[in-house]
Amino acid sequence: MGVVLLVIAAVVVAGVVIAILGWDRYRSGPRAAHSDEVTPTDEVFVDPATGRRMRVWFNSKTGEREYRPE
Repeated sequence: MGVVLLVIAAVVVAGVVIAILGWDRYRSGPRAAHSDEVTPTDEVFVDPATGRRMRVWFNSKTGEREYRPE
């Protein structure tokens, strides 16, 4: 029984570590920030959930809009 719990704990820890290290790979924000197609717009708003000022960025290649904190 102790070995089974140890294996389960190891799998959970490995999953958490992989999730933390791989998080930025699947987000479009940081990669797109270095792209020439992504430019800031004049649109700025306050996010009602966080109260932070956000600026809209536009990717002219894909048409995607990104919302980044100011």
